[in-house]
Amino acid sequence: MDKFYKPSGKFSPTFILCFLLASFIAFPVLGLIYAYCIWYIPFVYINFFITIGFGFLVGFVLSWLVIKKGKVRNPFLGFIIGLVGALVALYLHWAIWIDLVINAGESYGDQKLGFTVSNIEFLQVFSLILRPDLVFDYIGQVNQYGTWGIRSATISGTFLWVIWAIEFLIVVGISCFLPYLEAKKPFSESTNSWYEEVVLPAFSYIENRNQILAALLANNNEGFDGLSSGVDKKEESHSVFTLYKSKSGKNYLSVENKTSVVDDKGNISFDSDQIVEYILINNDLSKLLSEK
Repeated sequence: MDKFYKPSGKFSPTFILCFLLASFIAFPVLGLIYAYCIWYIPFVYINFFITIGFGFLVGFVLSWLVIKKGKVRNPFLGFIIGLVGALVALYLHWAIWIDLVINAGESYGDQKLGFTVSNIEFLQVFSLILRPDLVFDYIGQVNQYGTWGIRSATISGTFLWVIWAIEFLIVVGISCFLPYLEAKKPFSESTNSWYEEVVLPAFSYIENRNQILAALLANNNEGFDGLSSGVDKKEESHSVFTLYKSKSGKNYLSVENKTSVVDDKGNISFDSDQIVEYILINNDLSKLLSEK
């Protein structure tokens, strides 16, 4: 018996229907919100985080709707679904944003900080979506003249292409990564369902990772006697145990250390260190960890 979970590579044909639902319902809404945020928020740094948020939302929709509901347990297919989904979402966003450019009206503010009023026309957006040649032609024209600037300098040409390329890579990278990770999670072929994912309360930081790994490989439950719960996971270094339970009787476990890092301003962040991922454990250890 394999000690570590390996995805079967299978999938349900319903993932295609789920992807179509995402493309026709979720992505147009996300693209609309993203376009309006980018248009009306004149702060480059905020827009950077909005782009990250857009990528996460696209990735989340693909992970939850397409991967989970479509029962895709093929990480490579999950990556491809993320790539195609990101391209669809970005294209819809661009069509909507171009329509905002076309319908631009009065501008308010000054050269350093301002915005231009605009609203989309739905029939016009629909016609643009059906004409990718027009969309890319408008993109080229916008790049030539620019629509926004930094410190009174209008951004256009090569610099604008670079910014758009960074935006593209952020959205595509996040959108591919999340479905890929989701498709790797344990799935019970016998019950045709995903394992129940349970994140346990924070445990004490694991100093000797090799000892814990050896205990897991040897099914030695005594190796976990030194673990203690009740750790303040907001401030202290700690370990995170994630149980994957199934009605089939199998249980898998993932463990990672979270090391607290304090910056010059006193802010606390955590570095993650994966100790083990999706290792098969016995029911006694599953019960022991749950009771701790």
